[in-house]
Amino acid sequence: MTGRGFLFGIAIGTVIGIYAAPMLGRQSIGVRETSRAYLSIVKGTNRIPDKATWPTNEHAKSELFRISKWDITKHGDGSTVSVKRCISIDEYSIACELSAHLGWIDGEKFVESVFKGGPDRWAMVAAKNR
Repeated sequence: MTGRGFLFGIAIGTVIGIYAAPMLGRQSIGVRETSRAYLSIVKGTNRIPDKATWPTNEHAKSELFRISKWDITKHGDGSTVSVKRCISIDEYSIACELSAHLGWIDGEKFVESVFKGGPDRWAMVAAKNR
């Protein structure tokens, strides 16, 4: 009376039921809880500081020359450094992406840097060519 398709459907349904039944009793994390957790991570404590608090281009240039131990009097005139973007690490530290045109190197170089201190007193503590 019943065909092979019907019996096959019953068998597949039983297998799915055996695997799915234990999961039905578990407490799941809903969309609301997931979005709250994600927003708290992304927003943080104002991760993108106001541009007015970033190091100026000239200050970033002098700090890059200082930390790299380059002679700014010798190579500074033909070089420019631009602060492209910054994010807060903590209350007294920011990480910035710099674009550098150095007089003795052809082309644009990108530098990732970390500044400590605060507005008007930023000191570069680390820099890495990207």
